[in-house]
Amino acid sequence: MGRIAAVAAACLLAAACRKAQSQEPAIASASPALQAELQKGDAAVVTASHGEVELLHDGNVSVARVGDRIGVKDAVRTTGGEVDLAVDGVKVRLHESSRLEVKQTKKRSMLALVRGSIESEVEKNAQLDVEVEDSDATAHSEGGHFFLTSDGKGVVAVASVTGSVHLSSGGKSVDVDKGQVSKVMGNRQAPSPPADALRRVLLAVQWPEQNSTNKPSVPIVGKVEPGSRVFVQGQPVTVDNGGTFRAEVPLKQGKQKIAVVTVDALGRRKQLESVVRRDDSLPDVKVKKKLWQWR
Repeated sequence: MGRIAAVAAACLLAAACRKAQSQEPAIASASPALQAELQKGDAAVVTASHGEVELLHDGNVSVARVGDRIGVKDAVRTTGGEVDLAVDGVKVRLHESSRLEVKQTKKRSMLALVRGSIESEVEKNAQLDVEVEDSDATAHSEGGHFFLTSDGKGVVAVASVTGSVHLSSGGKSVDVDKGQVSKVMGNRQAPSPPADALRRVLLAVQWPEQNSTNKPSVPIVGKVEPGSRVFVQGQPVTVDNGGTFRAEVPLKQGKQKIAVVTVDALGRRKQLESVVRRDDSLPDVKVKKKLWQWR
């Protein structure tokens, strides 16, 4: 799959295609009742919360709710949900299986430590600084819409939908302009030169040759764009620097669906599924000879 010369306007420059396909709403703005809280600038405020989202404050864990204030050293953590936060001029969405700790807030400014995936909209004359957990990578925006994903092992991807994002790591910096993606492939590694995003989300999976087995689990292997995140049966899976992932999927008796989901640097999703049947009365199943050797 080659790279495109220009990013498709509907999908990558405005992210309209992704949102139309997923029915995902825009990052929530604060209600009039919460606007006064945002103006104070001394804390971020939860403007929307969906699914399993937790607030961590002074060693206590509670369910995150709209209107909660997220002060310095507070954090929000998602499992199967998402949460929207805001300070005046800055809106952030924390995606599933992610964590964000607020390190500093001022009027029209926020500094956050992130693991996983975020999406942000920053107004002009406002700014957002993002530090990445287990990495020296940082991202800085003074206006625009961008995504950042990290795998917790030093691999970071930043993609700009509008505006420009300043990405730094390993003592080097690049400016990621709209429709571009840059990646950091390890802690203290320099960012890659910004390049146009792929036209489509890359996800290829090799399934077992037979869809029936007597084994308690089956192996799968696949390929995604480096910097993407992968979930198998809803659980995050490690992706290596080349974009290859492997997983051993536990099986129960009978038929079951195996779902593999990837989320790329621009927040676009793709899902592939296969049905496998476990039957302990069957003889040993044969698998592809090169199942574990992705090429």
